[in-house]
Amino acid sequence: MQVILLAAGFSSRLEPIQDKNLLEFCGKSLVEHQIAALKKAKLRDIVVVGNEENLEALKQIAKKFNNVAAVKQEDIEGMCGAVLTASKLLKHKNILILNANDMLEEGTFEKVVEAAKDSQEGLVVGKKMLKYFPGGYLVADKKGFLTDIVEKPEEGKQPSDIVNIVLHVFNNFPEFLGYLKKVTGKKDEKYEKALDQYIKKGEAKMSVFRYHGEWQAIKYPWHVLKMMDFFLSRMEPKVDKSAQVSKSAIVRGNVYIGPRVKVFENAIIQGPAYISEGCVIGNNTLVRESMLGRNCVVGFATEVARSYLNHNVWTHKTFVGDSIIDHNVSFGAGTVIGNLRFDEEDIHVNIKEVRHNSGMNKLGVVVGAGARFGINTSTNPGVKIGQNVFIGGNVLVSQDIPKDKIVLLDQKLKITPNTKKANVEAREGNMKKLK
Repeated sequence: MQVILLAAGFSSRLEPIQDKNLLEFCGKSLVEHQIAALKKAKLRDIVVVGNEENLEALKQIAKKFNNVAAVKQEDIEGMCGAVLTASKLLKHKNILILNANDMLEEGTFEKVVEAAKDSQEGLVVGKKMLKYFPGGYLVADKKGFLTDIVEKPEEGKQPSDIVNIVLHVFNNFPEFLGYLKKVTGKKDEKYEKALDQYIKKGEAKMSVFRYHGEWQAIKYPWHVLKMMDFFLSRMEPKVDKSAQVSKSAIVRGNVYIGPRVKVFENAIIQGPAYISEGCVIGNNTLVRESMLGRNCVVGFATEVARSYLNHNVWTHKTFVGDSIIDHNVSFGAGTVIGNLRFDEEDIHVNIKEVRHNSGMNKLGVVVGAGARFGINTSTNPGVKIGQNVFIGGNVLVSQDIPKDKIVLLDQKLKITPNTKKANVEAREGNMKKLK
């Protein structure tokens, strides 16, 4: 059985965070995690489909494994185009198609492959969801065969409570490929439309495999925090031999501290937490329930709580709570990230000019790569800061900022003659009281 691993989506709903498939969790990108899990399930022959922007990174990842090839998706857009691109490298009749950022519990691939042997034309994996999820929905008959697949219905109009997980197995892929090559329609619906025609016109018996384990995918920015929790809950604690941890520092709970990490005096790391190689955890700092990428600096008197920091994020006297920070971001001294509304209701976020409920009553900021914050800046909950945005000192950011902007406070100073002097004697009296 060969595998098509889909990693070509541009993640527009995730802006300002860059490619979700290359986001690293516990030291590996999502693509690497998926390939490793597939290999463990003895699915050795894998084609990774990327796009123009991430292809080189995917090729470097592919080099770490045997029988893994990375190719760029051709002009045809959407999942249909990705599968058609990969099909030119396929030689097997049995094909497994998987989304790179759909993370499932260990052992799932083995169970799915085994179940596919007893199915007729193959199977699709679905999970019962109690709340609305912005994805495809599956409808099955009494025998468990797929009868309909509806892509992204409006909330309240779902045809079932079974959400489509992009983990599909075709026992006769060339037959399905014939429908995929002929399908017409919107780019984001071609694959689902071809599958619909395959099971209706082609009368293909595709079983619905009901998955009951934990599933995490990244559709919106706050899902990065959910994915972080997914990996933190499975992480093994470790302190690398090359790490330097001060005797007065407190490391408590399930914590991973990577190579060449320095933890200074009176720092507290409360697990679950992952500290990647080369990080510096400064004096009197607190890191809890968070994940730090390579070479981050948590400067003096900073607190990082329940947040995802990508590589090379620097802070100093900063509070970062429930936030997603991409790589190469700096926070000036005194920066405070707001993460809770006064009424403690759920926080809404702008996604493509539409307000979406995050389902979280604590959510801080989403910051794109290359952003810089001046001293004493602050942000309201749920604000998004674009890539390469510079925020000047003392600015309160209360709205989203598009990429490549500079935000400065238009401050006017009033300067007049000073007719008073400081009372030194009063200060001396106060000092005596302190002693």
